Amino acid sequence: MTTPDSSPTALEELARRLTRLEDRARIQDLVAAYAIAVDDHDLETLLSLFTEDGEFERAGSIARGREEIREFYVAAMDRYSLTLHSPQSDQISVDGDRARGLLTGRAELALDGTLMMAAYRYSDEYARVDGRWLFRRRDLRFMYAVPFERMNAGLCTTERIQWPGTPHRRADFPESLPTWSTYR
Repeated sequence: MTTPDSSPTALEELARRLTRLEDRARIQDLVAAYAIAVDDHDLETLLSLFTEDGEFERAGSIARGREEIREFYVAAMDRYSLTLHSPQSDQISVDGDRARGLLTGRAELALDGTLMMAAYRYSDEYARVDGRWLFRRRDLRFMYAVPFERMNAGLCTTERIQWPGTPHRRADFPESLPTWSTYR
């Protein structure tokens, strides 16, 4: 039977690894709190999840600072009567008091009387402020955003961004729809 290494170096490494895991779990909690705040239309909680100088980008438009982020979400919440965001997977890299992440998810959105289905990715930057992880920056991109009744036709094209009342446009990712022959 081997004994665990209890040297100071091994214990320090174990402490670093544990801290990284705790940080990662707290960032996952932050992401969940964001989805819940958006779905609950809880603007104050939502804003508290961003740093004072935080940024939110969507469709090339950037809201900088909590007041601009507030304006963005007030307008959005007026249009979305109901939302259900389901974060699905994440990649998080922690480096001290900063971290980066890529989050995927799906959403059901009642927008201006139309049920929309969406798959999204957030490219995130996080910062630890006073011991609490917050969003420093969120960049939202869509694989698709399609009215529910047009899911089949809407997903079988590269123009998978189909918000009501706007021209259809190419999806943010992937840039093309590969076929199996692409890989031969």
